Amino acid sequence: MIVAVTGGSNGIGKCTVGILKARGHEVINIDRCSGDICADIGTPEGRKSIIREIHERYPEGIDGLISNAAIAGIPGQTAADVLSVNYYGAVSIIEGLFDLLQKRNGTCAVTCSASISYGPRTKYVIDDLLVNCEDEERIREFAAQLEQEGHAQLMYVTSKFALAKWVRRKSASWAARGVIINAVAPGGVDTTIIPNMKTGPLFDVVTMAQPMPTVYYDRDLMRPETIARTLAFMVTPEARGNCGAIVYCDGGSCALIHPDVYV
Repeated sequence: MIVAVTGGSNGIGKCTVGILKARGHEVINIDRCSGDICADIGTPEGRKSIIREIHERYPEGIDGLISNAAIAGIPGQTAADVLSVNYYGAVSIIEGLFDLLQKRNGTCAVTCSASISYGPRTKYVIDDLLVNCEDEERIREFAAQLEQEGHAQLMYVTSKFALAKWVRRKSASWAARGVIINAVAPGGVDTTIIPNMKTGPLFDVVTMAQPMPTVYYDRDLMRPETIARTLAFMVTPEARGNCGAIVYCDGGSCALIHPDVYV
């Protein structure tokens, strides 16, 4: 298989690239640094260069795309940047490579944080606005306003709400045209998106907000390779029965918090 992976230089993405290569697949790592294709999916220019280069390299199509790149809004990353990378960047790359996936009846797996199952739903969560508005610059201006009002921390959650909703909306029509798309929703993962997660002050906040039965006694976070194995599976032919699914790879968090919710 030929599989493209965004955000493949660190964390979950790096593990996913390693797993796929170990299984003999050809992998294109798309990342801002140390990638096979180095570009920023948070910018229109970066997205265009990624889409153009993959079309030039693989005119006959690709078998899989794993949309994994994301940022969490740590210092130096604005609320608008979070939306541009996590939502608009992801959607642009997936749509831009749709024709290459279609040529080989390919599959797309999208990393969508399990915060969609327990993230706060407030009037500042703008997932519907993201999904229904293609004017990125206008939404970036609105995000900057929300940041000034002290709501920047909600942009990560809202970007993931929107991404999951987008996947669900697209899945049926895309499947009818030969392309399968699903989302994988990780729980609390010991990864690089937030530096020093296990030793920093956010550790207790994360583990309290995301109680994970599978690691409860270890008082730990999930390993990146656990999520990577699921992502790698979701782009194989064996997973084509899944369509529009939100696969919770969260150590049991969603089942614990929402036992009667099945989506």
